[in-house]
Amino acid sequence: MPLPGPPGPECCSSNTSNDTTPPKIIITTDILYEGNNVLKLKIEDESPLKLRGINFTQGNKNIETYLAKEQNQEYIALVKVVPPFTEIQVRAVDVNDNSARLVQQIKVENWFDMIISSITNNPIWKNTQALFGEPR
Repeated sequence: MPLPGPPGPECCSSNTSNDTTPPKIIITTDILYEGNNVLKLKIEDESPLKLRGINFTQGNKNIETYLAKEQNQEYIALVKVVPPFTEIQVRAVDVNDNSARLVQQIKVENWFDMIISSITNNPIWKNTQALFGEPR
């Protein structure tokens, strides 16, 4: 997994040396669409992270990708997925060697179904249907 280098000495105060709690990993993206997606997640911890990584499945392949830090303990990764689902594996280790791993399956919608759904759920389409009545 692509991982950052070790933290510098300025990162860790004496307050974090008593941290015995593993990082908390939360995937905030709940649905993906066939093709390229930005997966969003949070890794919460009292101490800075020294390792973080992400893998995902693409069909029957297991792929590593870069986990980029955003702000406020938020991270993003670019994932290219295929229906019907992908398995996401995230690993994090803080500077006190507390580690966490999360494995989660996320539904992958195909583009055709998404387009049909967005058309049929559109208020204009529903109003037009109401004007002309239900098809028989």
